[in-house]
Amino acid sequence: MLPFYYNKNENSVVFTTKWSIMEYFSTLKSTKIFRDANEFECQAMMYCFKTKFKTFDKNEKIVTEGDPVTDVVMVLKGSANVLNEDDLGNISIIGRVGLSEIFGLEEVNNKLESYKNNLVAKEKCLVMFMNAHRLMNMCENKCKRHELIIKNLMSMLLDSNRILLEKLNIMSKKSTREKLLAYFTLCAEKNNNTYFEIPFNKTELANYLSVDRSAMSTELNKLKAEGIIDFDKKQYHLKKSQ
Repeated sequence: MLPFYYNKNENSVVFTTKWSIMEYFSTLKSTKIFRDANEFECQAMMYCFKTKFKTFDKNEKIVTEGDPVTDVVMVLKGSANVLNEDDLGNISIIGRVGLSEIFGLEEVNNKLESYKNNLVAKEKCLVMFMNAHRLMNMCENKCKRHELIIKNLMSMLLDSNRILLEKLNIMSKKSTREKLLAYFTLCAEKNNNTYFEIPFNKTELANYLSVDRSAMSTELNKLKAEGIIDFDKKQYHLKKSQ
């Protein structure tokens, strides 16, 4: 069941779940798409974009590679991994979609017919699907809010391209050690702190960097012994820049 239905007679969204309206709109208004929107504007946009909601369990596919591009997906609770599967069945982590982040925008912007990657729930997720055509094209009302949202989406697309370039920079490094240090340096810069938490466990990190997990663990221990980094599970400290 969807968390709400649209009541045409009262021109309003009616919620049908225990998740409170205040929490729901607080989450929406914190996103780049709906920033500065009030409750009524959020309701109107959800109706305009033919918004759908669904919950997914851990490791459940949210979007399947090769499926027709029909929606732009936003994670409202939890997080998901972007996975790519090659012809031999090898699966690689391309990236992560966290709270209030979007998947599918690149495909929509480039007018691709199908999704390029899988989106898989890393944990239990609540996901919002927005109709791609309605989202990226001005509605018949040509409202200012829709115009602003399209501009916000373009800003998010630029962010997505920047993340891709960052990943390419990391992957251009030749050794496992260099990839690790490039990734940790980036994390420290983004957090403006030498202490930071990464979104991956060791297996996922090795997958993300396309390196052997055992070899990566050896390099991590070497870096720790040399006093360059310290770590405990997903918590890291970059003690020396290279």
